[in-house]
Amino acid sequence: MLTFEEAIQTVLKHAKPLPPAYTPTEQAVGRALLEDVCSGIEMPPFDKSAVDGYAVRAGDLRAGCALKCLGVVQAGGNFKGALKPGCCVKIMTGAPVPAGADAVVMVEYTSEKGGLVKFEEGIEKGANIAKRGEDIKKGQLLLKRGTVISVSHIAVLAAAGRGRVKTGALPKVSLVNTGGEIVMPGKKLGRNQIYNSNGPMLSAMLRTDGINAAPVMVRDEAKKTRAALAAALKADIVLISGGVSMGDYDLVPGVLKSLGVKTLFHKVRVRPGKPMLFGVKGRTLVFGIPGNPLANFLAYLAYIRPAIRKLGGRADYAPQFLTGTCAAEFNPRTQRRALVLSRVTAKTEHSLVPVSNSGSADILALAEAEGFTMVDEGGLIKKGGKAKFITWA
Repeated sequence: MLTFEEAIQTVLKHAKPLPPAYTPTEQAVGRALLEDVCSGIEMPPFDKSAVDGYAVRAGDLRAGCALKCLGVVQAGGNFKGALKPGCCVKIMTGAPVPAGADAVVMVEYTSEKGGLVKFEEGIEKGANIAKRGEDIKKGQLLLKRGTVISVSHIAVLAAAGRGRVKTGALPKVSLVNTGGEIVMPGKKLGRNQIYNSNGPMLSAMLRTDGINAAPVMVRDEAKKTRAALAAALKADIVLISGGVSMGDYDLVPGVLKSLGVKTLFHKVRVRPGKPMLFGVKGRTLVFGIPGNPLANFLAYLAYIRPAIRKLGGRADYAPQFLTGTCAAEFNPRTQRRALVLSRVTAKTEHSLVPVSNSGSADILALAEAEGFTMVDEGGLIKKGGKAKFITWA
């Protein structure tokens, strides 16, 4: 039986980056950038007004003077010819500064009447003008290869004219829920049935990583299970919730074997999630997750999200365990590595408190927690002790 760390490393060893994708800029958030992005233009590409006001020659201006207004230039427009001495042009924010003008006076400090504009005070050259190339130079490096694109990067990519960028690809994921007792939320429960919580939960977690995958539900029948898994294996990643333990109706391991999936491990020395299965068929990664919700949640954080990120070319693919201080005793009373549901608060440092729960299927406890705290095999952590934890908050 593998340790928790060995299981993680086995998954990551077999998660090979997918071929790159050329992704529309507005859809690239969360993806790894697989090229250096340099600007092909200057920003701004021309001298432009930073305010609404009047373009002037600074040397013409003194307090109380009046200049003849020759017209208006809007953003996207252009003033034909050059600004003459003793004249001004009304100008809007973002509009190109007319030739001959060297400053812009804010409209608040002016008054216009009969085609003459009166100015309250003088102004320095260059005032309220955004100079060509002052923000970004042509050829300037904007984002380095390997950057994980965030929402704050989208504007700079778009401003540089990049409609698409070379990124890691998002894997295609198939999500299968097994069990004759489960019903999708919103439908009426029959006798001895329960609502499917794992499917919607995994589907929502996948969406946080940019992946859309609706759960497919299949009864614990050999033919139906085989058909569902055969179709699922066309994806890059297959997530199977339920049916992987040792019961008479846990059909998944045998069906996967018959479909040519090589099982790399089928037990992990960890709680929750001991019956976890991981296998491969070609480049397809197959995760068989025991049916309890806490095992599903932990499996996503520890195995599945890291695999998604590595397939997508991200360097930060490993699960991120932080260190905190235990504000109460953690005593899971198990000989396996335990991941204990915890509340996580942070002031000067992270403080960890176990969340009381009634077992591995306690979804109410999961809703009250922000993380899992790691306790070594057969051990406990006293109040004030340090511990590793992983959080989704």
